[in-house]
Amino acid sequence: MNGQSEFSLDSPSQLTGGFSLETNENSGKKNVNINGEKKDKVVMDYSTDFPSLPTASTKTVNSGQSAWGKQPALKSTLVTEFIKLSANERAARGFSKNDGSVPNETKKCKEIATETGCKIDLSEAKDGSLSIMITGKQKSVTEAQGRLIRELQTQGAREIKIPKEHYGFIIGKEGSILKKLENEFYCRIFMPNKEDNKDFIKITGPGNYADACAEKILSISSERSKQTSENLEIEKQYYPWIRGAYNSNIERWTENGTVKVNIPPPNVDSNKINVTGEKEAVIKVVNEIKKIYNEKREKVKTVTTKIPRSQRRFVLGNKGSGIQDILKNTDCVIEVPAEDDESENITIHGTEDKIIEALSAVYTRATSIISTEIKAAQWLHKYLIGPKGATLQNLFPAREKLKIEFNENSTIFLEGPPQEVSNAKQVLNDEIEKLLSTMDSQTIKVPITYHRHLVGKAGANITKLRDEFDVNVVMPNENTNSEDIVVEGKKEGVKKCIDQIQEVVKKMENEKSRDIIIEQRFHKNIIGNKGESINKLRQQYPSVSIGVPDASSKSDIINIRGNKNEVDKVYAYLSKLQKELIESNYQESVPIFKEFHKHIIGKGGLTINKIRDETSTRIDIPLDGSSDDKIVVTGKKENVKKAVDLLTKIQNEQSNIISVKVPIPPKAATRFAYTGRRLLTDIEKECENVFFSLQKENNEKIVIRGPKEYVGKAEKLVNELLNTLNEQTEEAIVKAQPSFHKFLIGKAGGKVKKIRENYSTVRILFPDEKDEKADVIQIVGKKDEVESVKKILEQQIEELKQTVEDTIDIDRIYHKHFVAKGSEVLKEIQSSNGNVQIYFPKISEQSNIITLKGSKDCVESAKARMEEIVEDLKAQVTIEFEIDNKYFRSILANRGAAIHDISKQYNVRIKFPERNAVDEVNKDGKNLANIITITGNSAKVDDAKNDLLALVPVTKEVNILREHHRSLIGRGGEGIRSLQQTYNVNVSIPQEVDQSDVVVISGIATKVDACIKDIEERIKEFEKIAADRQLRSYKVSITVPSKYHQKLIGRRGAAVNDMRNKFDVQISFPKDGDTPDIVTITGYEKNVHECKKEIENIIAELESMFSQEIELDPKFHPRMIGTGGRSLKKMCDEYKVDIRMPSKTDENPSLVVVSGKNEEDVFSCIEQLKIQEEDYIELLIERGQYYTPTQTQSVQKTSSSSRSVQITGAPWQMDNEEQFPSMSSNSQTSNITGTPALSGVWGARLSRTSC
Repeated sequence: MNGQSEFSLDSPSQLTGGFSLETNENSGKKNVNINGEKKDKVVMDYSTDFPSLPTASTKTVNSGQSAWGKQPALKSTLVTEFIKLSANERAARGFSKNDGSVPNETKKCKEIATETGCKIDLSEAKDGSLSIMITGKQKSVTEAQGRLIRELQTQGAREIKIPKEHYGFIIGKEGSILKKLENEFYCRIFMPNKEDNKDFIKITGPGNYADACAEKILSISSERSKQTSENLEIEKQYYPWIRGAYNSNIERWTENGTVKVNIPPPNVDSNKINVTGEKEAVIKVVNEIKKIYNEKREKVKTVTTKIPRSQRRFVLGNKGSGIQDILKNTDCVIEVPAEDDESENITIHGTEDKIIEALSAVYTRATSIISTEIKAAQWLHKYLIGPKGATLQNLFPAREKLKIEFNENSTIFLEGPPQEVSNAKQVLNDEIEKLLSTMDSQTIKVPITYHRHLVGKAGANITKLRDEFDVNVVMPNENTNSEDIVVEGKKEGVKKCIDQIQEVVKKMENEKSRDIIIEQRFHKNIIGNKGESINKLRQQYPSVSIGVPDASSKSDIINIRGNKNEVDKVYAYLSKLQKELIESNYQESVPIFKEFHKHIIGKGGLTINKIRDETSTRIDIPLDGSSDDKIVVTGKKENVKKAVDLLTKIQNEQSNIISVKVPIPPKAATRFAYTGRRLLTDIEKECENVFFSLQKENNEKIVIRGPKEYVGKAEKLVNELLNTLNEQTEEAIVKAQPSFHKFLIGKAGGKVKKIRENYSTVRILFPDEKDEKADVIQIVGKKDEVESVKKILEQQIEELKQTVEDTIDIDRIYHKHFVAKGSEVLKEIQSSNGNVQIYFPKISEQSNIITLKGSKDCVESAKARMEEIVEDLKAQVTIEFEIDNKYFRSILANRGAAIHDISKQYNVRIKFPERNAVDEVNKDGKNLANIITITGNSAKVDDAKNDLLALVPVTKEVNILREHHRSLIGRGGEGIRSLQQTYNVNVSIPQEVDQSDVVVISGIATKVDACIKDIEERIKEFEKIAADRQLRSYKVSITVPSKYHQKLIGRRGAAVNDMRNKFDVQISFPKDGDTPDIVTITGYEKNVHECKKEIENIIAELESMFSQEIELDPKFHPRMIGTGGRSLKKMCDEYKVDIRMPSKTDENPSLVVVSGKNEEDVFSCIEQLKIQEEDYIELLIERGQYYTPTQTQSVQKTSSSSRSVQITGAPWQMDNEEQFPSMSSNSQTSNITGTPALSGVWGARLSRTSC
């Protein structure tokens, strides 16, 4: 504390009493009490608690010099120093090799250079002087320089006499001054020991440096001989007068720097005042201090007064300025208790004539400012403050001296002049009373799990509450895990809002939320067409909300929220549906010959629909025009397998289809794995009407299916192939462009058959057009035959590659046909004939000759095709006929596929009117918009016309009773879809609201008639099914006590399922809301009565059993039941009893019923259960896992009071432009003095001029 005594004051508390005056003559004593009372507020002064940094003077120098002329800001880290030693100063002279001292001098330099990391160069002049250059880092160079001077320069010794009392000033703190002298003068200084009586200091080093060091030490001693130090023993209570007000005496004594006064601070246990400095100044200060002390010791009296602790800080002032002012004005010292002292006494020390004046000053300062607190609930604060402090400003327009602080402990702190504080307190109390009469704040506890539902999506629900009831609903912070929701506003609105929240919470307490993960690809199945499925589910469970994520969210999570029971039911339904959807993706193809497709479909689709219904699968039959014979079956794996077996069975029953299995020899298996599938495909094409498949288990057998005559041929070929593969088989490949393949195969495969006749073991495998390697031909067979066939094929390919040139004479009028539509006909001829080159004559040549270039076979084939086309063109005729243009869209469906097929089949051109053709009638009375033109061979155009007219759709109606409409549609529209796919028609069934029996069928006439016939057959079957359904609807109810229901149902429904299968009936147990004891049996009358009798016998047997109830701790139930119910079953079998466990809905969850035919067995079982229960509970208690239920109590949390901080004297609280300047001030921006602008860091910018 720099010798300054200090009085500390505590922060204020509330003023509670008046003032009392006590006089104490013994001013040297005081009583101190310690108080741990909590501090309420901290007042901080900006100027003292946040001092500004020292400001450095800034000088602006404009030298006009550019940056390149200045010294670099970053200097090199290497420095160079020089030492020059005359011949007399050197410890050793000469650089001659014969001089033994020279190597020592050089060696020392090398050692110093190595140890310091410097570079040292030596140079000797003729006069014997030695120059040394040292280069390195500054610190290293300095060290090397000192060592070199000490090692190489002649050393001398000096002794000086110094008084021992000056040794401390020469040595310095921890030897710092002594070390500095040795480094500065390159000397060693030896101080005498304390035990030594000598007062000589010895200095050794280079002569001139030793002399300089001795002079320096003597100057220090001389300086110290002029100084003196005095210690004064004075009691601490007089220190304030010695210091003076605001340390005025200390500053006056020390301002010229000739003296230092050290007064110990209050917390140091010392009464010694030290005065140090020049003798005259010290004597003068010491005399003055003694004078003050003697004067005050004789005249000072002590007075004690009581000042409330809350007012102390006003007496103390900012950083003790109050007591310093009183000392300055009255020459009296005010002693304030320490901050933690409970005492309210303030002691005044002073002369008798001034002490009353000081006492008055203390009272004045204590009563100038008072503070008080007002209790106000925390929620009222914002209404008292208002938006941006508007309400508070209206209540107190002028409050410069009044401080109002709203604390977090539900209080309002007021501080200021007494009258202003009193008025403010009254105004605030009136305003609080007014607010409480109209407004209210209530807290309601809501479990955290419900908070997000109360808030709603994007705060929709909470906003609705606020707007509807005109209240403010404050939700707790998520991190606090608080259940308290605060509702503030007008009393009526608060009450209604809380009632609404409680109602919502009550509803949610009976709700639950579950998430189910279902792959997003199945979401559309759950939603259904236009939301039909999910809406039906919502109607069935109206209290349940089902949240399906958007497709864009890429989420698989579906949220189900609502009534607990209904949520579980919806969850179970969706889980089951998900499992079905996953299982229903299995697919398998069944090869069925096309001639048997009609037997698979059956009359009116009856057969295939029956298979679909029995197997619950989707069966897709290829369209009539398709080349695919395979029927695709989709559904659950086991159902698909069953459907495949049924379809195969129908084919086998309707024909002489057989299956033959041919084993694959072990040696052939490896080769067969690579080319076997292609070889079988080759045989399949050769034999037609057969299908090959490999056994999926091990691929050891080939299965051949088909008509008997074809299977025999295929089996023979397969055996030959396998025998060939079993022997030494060779494989070879030949490459040929795909356009050559048809010439290599020959017409109807003639060339390949001829090769096969000559080389029986060889098979030639041509690739399909879609294969990646469409130019690779494989040859498989015996080595010698494969090589021969390869040579034949290569020779044929070379012949095809040989180019010949030929011509054909075609009339010019037909040339246009070949090159029309982007040379479509010409390109088709070229691609199918080895890319032969065809050249038509130029128009200007007026020639009919067409030139063809290519292989001989290709040219001949192309010529033949062109001649065939010309013959057709010569025989062409054009016919016109009308079709109503409203049917054009139907005829041209699928991008005109049907028209394209007719054109290709009959080699004709079919032309329809333009899309925007006008409905006009020509001179022949035909509508131009309806005329279709067919051009082609006269023998084919009529057939093409008939096929085209057959494409015109017709519409027919058929009457079907509405009761059969649902059956005709089928599950998910499957029935209608099968009709439309099978007959390629459109079937329209009237809506339920139309109350109509008319079904409309549209399509090609033949297909429509076939479809109507099929529908009629289906209706007959539906009527039979309806009659059977009526017989099966016989129903009987039987009364069965609910306690036996579980026994009838059995574990996982095993018992009731057995009865259902045995009697072919449906057994329904009561659901929630039904009569609890009524069991319903539905089925054929005879079967129902037999089942009823069976149930009655079971109930009678159960009624005859002896039953006993027992209460077992629910914690024991899982142990009692065991894994998978094994323990319970073992207990029942051992004692020949039946044990019925309580259900979740039972009132008593501990009640267990034991029944049996023998009373003794029942009691033995109960006894054993009791023993097991006691053992298990003891085990839980030992483990510390058993707890008796306790009633939870809610603990009200009390908010701890927190401290508030107030900052005064900050720049933003002052109207001072210099301390807190305006951001918009531009007064400093203008150049008032007119001095030239300073050049930048890089110097003045140079102006560029062009030459």
